[in-house]
Amino acid sequence: MRVLSMVLAVMIVAIVATPVLAQRDPVEGKWTNGSVGLISYQNRATGATRPGRGRYFAYDFKADGSYEFIGYMEVTIYNCTTTLFNEIKGKYKVSGSSIELSPSRDFWKNTNSCAASGNKERTQAPTKKELSYEIRQDEQGRGLLCIAEAEGETCYRKDEQ
Repeated sequence: MRVLSMVLAVMIVAIVATPVLAQRDPVEGKWTNGSVGLISYQNRATGATRPGRGRYFAYDFKADGSYEFIGYMEVTIYNCTTTLFNEIKGKYKVSGSSIELSPSRDFWKNTNSCAASGNKERTQAPTKKELSYEIRQDEQGRGLLCIAEAEGETCYRKDEQ
């Protein structure tokens, strides 16, 4: 009887705990923010056009507690294109309305098509940070992850793949 009571108690705990354990982290998934400038530049030699500027930022928060941030900016002036790329990988933890980021890698690369001598790649010492966040919805009802930092607030749209 005692063993049956213990088995029954374990089953009840498992049934009650399953929905709690199965809940997804509210920030889990891929979130993006980006734009392309309206002014284009045309390459006089090839005739190809490209936007004068563009930017793309994305957070990918995975179920295993790891994350990746990608940042990319590009500006073209007088047929010279400058790019800045940043990739940060690490672990994250959500607590209430804040996300604690513990990066393990912070890689940067910048290039200039007209001055290759200034092209650089570097890996910086990762810096731990805590960000405030809020989940909202855009005009179409899609999820937005709005992150507040010292520089202001940036909202990322949920990638619905």
